[in-house]
Amino acid sequence: MCVFVTGGTGHSGSYIIPELIATGHEVTGLARSDTAAAAVSALGAKVRRGDLQDLDGLKEAAADSDGVIHVAHRQDLLPSGGIDAVAAAELAVVLAYGEALAGTGKPLVAAGSIGSPGWENLGRPATEDDPALPGGDEYTGTLRARNVVETAVVGLAERGVRSSVVRLPTIMHSTTDNAGFLPLLIALAKETGFVGYPGDGANLWGAVHVRDVASLFRLALEKGPAGKQWHAIGDGGIPFREIAEAMGSRLGLPAVSVPADVMMLPAHFGFLANLVTLNLPASNLITRQTLGWEPAHPGLLADLDNGHYFPAGTSAGNNGVATLEKFVSRMGAGDMSGALEMVDEEAVWQEAETLPWGGQWRGPDGFTRLEAAINTSAEMTVRDSAIVEAGEVVEMRLSLVFTSRKSGRRLPMEVVEHYTVREGKIHGATAFYKDTQAVNDLVKHG
Repeated sequence: MCVFVTGGTGHSGSYIIPELIATGHEVTGLARSDTAAAAVSALGAKVRRGDLQDLDGLKEAAADSDGVIHVAHRQDLLPSGGIDAVAAAELAVVLAYGEALAGTGKPLVAAGSIGSPGWENLGRPATEDDPALPGGDEYTGTLRARNVVETAVVGLAERGVRSSVVRLPTIMHSTTDNAGFLPLLIALAKETGFVGYPGDGANLWGAVHVRDVASLFRLALEKGPAGKQWHAIGDGGIPFREIAEAMGSRLGLPAVSVPADVMMLPAHFGFLANLVTLNLPASNLITRQTLGWEPAHPGLLADLDNGHYFPAGTSAGNNGVATLEKFVSRMGAGDMSGALEMVDEEAVWQEAETLPWGGQWRGPDGFTRLEAAINTSAEMTVRDSAIVEAGEVVEMRLSLVFTSRKSGRRLPMEVVEHYTVREGKIHGATAFYKDTQAVNDLVKHG
C-alpha cells in the first residue's frame, strides 16, 4: 500500500514509518520544515511538504494514497488554547480526510487516548467496544474534550471510509522517550527529592512499548474493519504506587503519598495533577482477537531498566548539572569550540515543528546551525536561568527575550529545555516554549 503518515518524526511516528516500510509498504510522510523532511527521508519514506493547517493539501495527499495514518496534532496550540484548541484543529483535519476518502473504502487510522473517553467509574476494565463519552462545557480543558475527534473518525465508517482509532495509554515507553509522562515524573522526583503518588496510589495506569504501538497501527491499516477502536495496551493496569516505587528504587528516592486534595496535589504535581489521579484499567482482548496483535516488547517495569530512563551511574547528586553548567559557561564565555567538544556526535536537538527553526538538528554542527537559524530571525537574550538535575534528563529553565531583527520588537518568553547528559557529554535536548505562536508572529511580522 501507499500510505500517507502525519506525525512521522514524533515518538510513535518515527517507529510507525519503519514498521510499514519493513513490511513492504510505501510511505509518504508530512514534513513542515527542511529538518523534518530530512528526518522523514532518513526513516526511508518519501516526503510531502506541508502542515496540518493546509487542509486542501491534506485532502490531496489522502486522495493520492491507499491509506492514511494520522498521529500528529497541533501541540503549539496548547499554551494559548489548551486541549480544546488542539481538539478543534484536529477535528478539522479528520473531516478533511473524510472528504477525500469518502466512498473509497480506504483505511484511516488515527491516534486516540485511553485517558480521553471518561470511563473512570465503569467498575471494570474498559473494552474496545466502549464508546468515547460526549464532552461538553463541564469538560473544557480536560482530555475528554478530545472525544469529538475519536467520534468523528469512527463515524466516517458510515461514509465509506475504513476508519478506526488506536487508543494509546498514559505511558508509551521506549529508549527514545524524552518528552512523555515518565521523563516529567522523573524530573519532578529529582527536583523534590521523592517520588510522589496520589493518595493510596491504587489508581491504575496503562502502558505500552512504542514498537508494539507501531505494529498495531500497521495491523489496523492492513485489516482492521471500519468504525472500530483498538487498545494499544501492553500493561493493562499498573497501580500508580507501583510505578512510583519502581522509579524510586532506581533513583534512590522514597515513594511518598501525596494527599489527594485540591491543595496538595496541584502543589506537588502542577499541571499533571488532574492526570495522575486518573484510574484507567483497560483490556486489549478484542484487539488481540480481531487483529492478531500481541505485545512482544518489554513491559513498563522491565523497560525502566533499559539504560535510557535511569542510565548506569546516574542518581541524585550526580554531575549532570555540573556538566550542563560547564557547557553553558563555555558558551557564555565565547568558547564555542570548547562547548561543542562536550556535544556527542549523535546528539539530537529537538525544536517544536511549528517554529521557523522547528524539527531535529543533529550533532555539534546541528547545534551550531540551530543557533544560527534562531539568530537570523531574532536576537535571543537570557534574563534568568536555572538548571535542575533529573537523572538523564537535566532541565534548564530559561527566561528569555526575543528581539525581532525586522522591527526591534521585544518578546519575553519562558522556555524549558530537557537535556540528555551522560558521562560528561551532552546528547541533545528538547525545547518547550510557553507560546510558540507568539514566537512565530514575531519572526513573521516583526
